[in-house]
Amino acid sequence: MTNRISSVLPTPISATAQTLGQFKRSFSVLCVAAGLACLSAQAMAADPVRLVVPFTAGGPADMIARKLAEKLGPELSATIVVENRPGANGAVGVNAVTRAEGDGSVVLFATSGMLTISPVLYKNLPFDPLRDLKPMASAVVNGSVLLVNAKLPVNDIPSFAAYANSQPNPVPIGSAGQGNITHLYMEMLKANGKMALTHIPYKGVASALADVIGGQIAGVFVDLPAALPQMEGGRVKALGLVGTERHASAPDIKTIEEQGVKGVDSLSWFGFMGPAALTDEAAQRFYQALQKVLADPALVADLKSIGSVPYLKGPEEMRAQILQDQKRWEEVIRTQNIVVD
Repeated sequence: MTNRISSVLPTPISATAQTLGQFKRSFSVLCVAAGLACLSAQAMAADPVRLVVPFTAGGPADMIARKLAEKLGPELSATIVVENRPGANGAVGVNAVTRAEGDGSVVLFATSGMLTISPVLYKNLPFDPLRDLKPMASAVVNGSVLLVNAKLPVNDIPSFAAYANSQPNPVPIGSAGQGNITHLYMEMLKANGKMALTHIPYKGVASALADVIGGQIAGVFVDLPAALPQMEGGRVKALGLVGTERHASAPDIKTIEEQGVKGVDSLSWFGFMGPAALTDEAAQRFYQALQKVLADPALVADLKSIGSVPYLKGPEEMRAQILQDQKRWEEVIRTQNIVVD
């Protein structure tokens, strides 16, 4: 019995030892790989992506940027740090991006206004959006709506036109500033709707909206993120939406075009730009991450609640959109003789 056992045992023990050795070697390789992965993850965490927002904290652009940044971080395997750099019609924010590396580590969150209106409105603008920056992806579009004082005896665009043209003096419409997109909307409405309106520029849409509520001026164009709370409070009336389609955040508001005035349809959108040195690979990587983020129903619902909906375009589509919008706004600015100091 003993001899049989001893004659049988050596082979299994030897095989077991050999297997054990192989396991130890494989385990060591796995540990090294895991360690490298951890180091790689730590390296990513050590180099966050800087998202420059050229507007003050708490505004619509800042709110949207932070919602997108929160979701984009995991998709890019990076921490995204939002930096507010307001001033000089976006130039302060642009300057923080233009000298960055082309690896996508510094990104600008821009409005269509600073990319498409400012370059044709300001003769001495210190940057060219398509020379100093590179499109990465457009992200969302905001609906813009004409709000008027709740006591004004109008309920839609036709009755507003009749009211304006019956007054002894042109009806005052505010804007966020001379040459701002809210000013250009007013000029398009005035010209295309043949309405007797006069422009009252403010330093920001909040001040103009406060005077609409107070009755000092008749109305102002406001992006839906800022307009929705005022509409729900009953302090203003929404007469018509900019664009050719109704907005998902306010489906009951008719477009201005639906109500007989065409041409007030250039949308206010937001997108991401990198430095001119940005590589095509980095731009595509960012665009693909944004595609996944904007496919999240929870995020889409969150954006919709503040008046924004996805408006996804890749780098080349975004470049074409910028050029198209610049041409459109240049025509409006020229025909309406809009100038800034």
